[in-house]
Amino acid sequence: MDYGIDFSNNSQKRKKKIIFIIIFLIFVIMFVAFFFRNNNNKIVSSIASFISKPINFVYETFNKPKMSSDIEELRNENETLKAENEKLQLQALEYQRIIDENTTFKEMLNIKKEYQHYDLVMGKIIYREHDNWTQTFTINVGANDGIKLDQTVVHKDGLVGYISNVTQDSAVVTTILDASASVSVNISTINEPAVVNGDLELKAKNRLKLTYIPLDTEIAISDMLYTSGIGVMYPSSIPVGRITEVVNNKNDVNRYALVEPCVNISKISEVAVIVN
Repeated sequence: MDYGIDFSNNSQKRKKKIIFIIIFLIFVIMFVAFFFRNNNNKIVSSIASFISKPINFVYETFNKPKMSSDIEELRNENETLKAENEKLQLQALEYQRIIDENTTFKEMLNIKKEYQHYDLVMGKIIYREHDNWTQTFTINVGANDGIKLDQTVVHKDGLVGYISNVTQDSAVVTTILDASASVSVNISTINEPAVVNGDLELKAKNRLKLTYIPLDTEIAISDMLYTSGIGVMYPSSIPVGRITEVVNNKNDVNRYALVEPCVNISKISEVAVIVN
């Protein structure tokens, strides 16, 4: 019977244990480094990235198919969202077109109702002149629609101007704000005549100038002005504007007043031409 101790077997066991511990420690260090690879400290991050390369390689290898699948899924979702967004934009444009058409229709009905005793041709503004001298715009009706020179142009709120140029399919409107325009008016509170003129300095402020006011006439802020019907261009009793300021006193030959037009000409988009 052999009672000897096998030292070689014990030595092998110790070696295996040491190797296992070393491998375990290496894995622990690599795992710790893997989680520190994005550290804010550049030195720690660099060292951790270098140490964790094997784990990082294994991680990316196993996750690559999943990442590719996720990317493809995100792309598909993005395309779907893009298509839905384009559809919603088209719907919004269509809704806005319908709203604009309804607004235009209502505006034209209001104008027709206000001037129901006249023959009207409805027009839409298609171009506005932008300069320091004139105050005109172009409408989408012309000679083919019965439009002629010097016909009166109105809005539901009052006088806009007159036709100053005509083509077959369009016409130019010179507004009462233009420096060349003048309108014979009656002052509502006293039924006295005067003249409203466009003015280069005032047109940017949406104001007119009331002149030729009778010397002994009392006028006041908020007095309304209506077309007098004198002349061949404008019919009578169309609202023109309201006095906002009186400059100089009664019996002053230089007296004049500032007038706010009834129509905010820069804001309108539909008008009517009185053809009869």
